[in-house]
Amino acid sequence: MVSFWNLLLLATAPAALGAPLLDLIPNLCDLLHILPLPIPECPPPPCDKHGWLIQGAALIRVDIGARNYQTVATSVGGGTAINGIGYNRLDNFLYGCQGTNNQIIRIGLDGSSSIIGTIGGSVTNNIGDIDHEGFYWAATQNAATWIKVDLRPGSSTYGQVVDSGTTPAPGRGISDWVHFPIAGNYLWAVGSNPAGGSSLLRWGFNTHSWEILADYPDTDSDFGGEYGSINGTLWASSNGSGRIWAFSIFDLTAPYVASQGPASSSNDGARCVSNIFV
Repeated sequence: MVSFWNLLLLATAPAALGAPLLDLIPNLCDLLHILPLPIPECPPPPCDKHGWLIQGAALIRVDIGARNYQTVATSVGGGTAINGIGYNRLDNFLYGCQGTNNQIIRIGLDGSSSIIGTIGGSVTNNIGDIDHEGFYWAATQNAATWIKVDLRPGSSTYGQVVDSGTTPAPGRGISDWVHFPIAGNYLWAVGSNPAGGSSLLRWGFNTHSWEILADYPDTDSDFGGEYGSINGTLWASSNGSGRIWAFSIFDLTAPYVASQGPASSSNDGARCVSNIFV
């Protein structure tokens, strides 16, 4: 087998035309990721820039910058409704809960899927995201009950629930949440405010409780699908209008309509938060 060091020497040595092969290979790690070599120096493969929505069993790719969207698949996983999806940066798959017994479904960006385990329970988890370490945080409405699932590739507990609990109601309607690695051990959410509009909240990994950070009376209130960018922008998709609003988790300035997606009565979102490009 060709070693990493032989490949590195080949890539950096002067070629016959007088230029290193690295000039012809923009990212050596892109090549090494397809070879059976353990390369701890290389990061995970580049992650997708799009926002992803699951509406029932339909997978929709949202181009936030271009303000358009495309249906990738209409019947993911056999057509049973899916919810609580998150994007796993460690393997570039989407994961979510399917059916009333909460099967954990792994979804490729082409709409292919497989079941990797079953959580069980009588209430479907409709909230979900995956943190930067590869743990899937899923919950029922408002995070009344929540679970933490190990989705680290190669882990001995992959696909298993490693923690669970309950959370007091926050006085807001929460249907999705987003983890930002640069913002600490929290999951962030835009929820409906009974007084009108929406509110920005965060839920602590350690406290297992909600904090209300800001109220926004002039926005939509029915946000079902949410996802983020590495700069702290939380994108929230309105079920009724399909409008995608941009909220800042850092300066709490007034949100604005940034893009457009499809309206739906069932809606959940995910995105590779490491990608700033939209």
